[in-house]
Amino acid sequence: MFLKKMRPIIFLAGIVLLLTACNFPSADEEPTADQWAVYTEAALTVVAQQTQAVLGTPIGVASPIPGGVATSTAPMVIVPTATPLAPTNTPLPTFTPVPPTATPIPIPCDRAQFISDVTIPDNTEIGAGTTFVKIWRLKNSGSCTWTSGYAVVFYNGDAMSGPSSASFTTGTVPPGSTVDVSVSLIAPINPGTYRGNWRLRNTAGALFGIGNNADQSFWVQIKSVASTPTPSPTSAYTLSFDFIARGPDASWKNATNNLPWGDPPDDYPGVAVNLVNIKMEDGKTYGSLLATYPQHISDGKIIGIYPAYTIQNNDHLRAKVGFKYDCGSSSVKFQIKYIEGSSEVTVGEWLENCEGGLSPVDVNLSALVGHTVQFELVVVAIGTPNVWSTLWVSPRIER
Repeated sequence: MFLKKMRPIIFLAGIVLLLTACNFPSADEEPTADQWAVYTEAALTVVAQQTQAVLGTPIGVASPIPGGVATSTAPMVIVPTATPLAPTNTPLPTFTPVPPTATPIPIPCDRAQFISDVTIPDNTEIGAGTTFVKIWRLKNSGSCTWTSGYAVVFYNGDAMSGPSSASFTTGTVPPGSTVDVSVSLIAPINPGTYRGNWRLRNTAGALFGIGNNADQSFWVQIKSVASTPTPSPTSAYTLSFDFIARGPDASWKNATNNLPWGDPPDDYPGVAVNLVNIKMEDGKTYGSLLATYPQHISDGKIIGIYPAYTIQNNDHLRAKVGFKYDCGSSSVKFQIKYIEGSSEVTVGEWLENCEGGLSPVDVNLSALVGHTVQFELVVVAIGTPNVWSTLWVSPRIER
């Protein structure tokens, strides 16, 4: 194979020698040694150039010599021509930027969150001069535990004869827990709208409140109005048992579950709470009422079982029962029962429709004198009422 490639080179070298023959010395002249060296060098240069063209590219540097003939100053190395690589289409790797890490915002030590008005929603009408209890449900949204050294304090607005400060817990309220905070107030004598702003105070005497910065107040806002006095014992009667005052001591439940005392009036499972100065379906506003709202289901009910009471001579259980104002077409049954030993006895039942009037209750207990019983106050919905606001006006035993 190599000989086949060299044949053209040898052939060309011969042509070069023939073309240069005219420059050879004549027969009469004897070439000198330098002339023969020049001829030989030229022929070898031509051969080398043709060899480069066939086999590759030489590595080496040629330097001129006198007379214009190039000579090599370094050994000639033939390097094969490299075959170019085909371009590749491999994509460059992509990098997903990492978002900066947010710096956590520290939680204040003392901060509260308003949850609900347990009693006296905004703009409740309360009889002028009437004492009432405002209860807020607050959540400890700070990082410090509230202790018995913490207090609720009047901040500004209308004090409504309330205390300047009052303790709201005898235990602890850890972060994330809720607590009912209450104050006793009196509706101002002059009719009008009144608002008092309140905050909390820690053991160091620093005030704090609700909101992200713990610098907002929670409040009570009422409308003081002229009202119909709550029925109360006259000089001829003595109050023996107050079902409103003993409400927190009773056991409350619906058909399946126990209920707490003092729930918000819109609580779905049922409500047992003292309300004041409520306008009833007869258009009158009453000072103190026992709200017993049944569970919000068809034929829902609520039951309150009171502590034991020993009945005495001339005892009567008295009240008025009915709906709050604007009660639609609702219907319920009010029942009074008592438990003695393993027996449960119904002593009275009143069917109440929303028709603009209240039903009077007067149960003579003389047949039970000397018996120790537990009274039950029961409300049972008939179907699904439009409104669940069933109330007892001043339920009591008097003689």
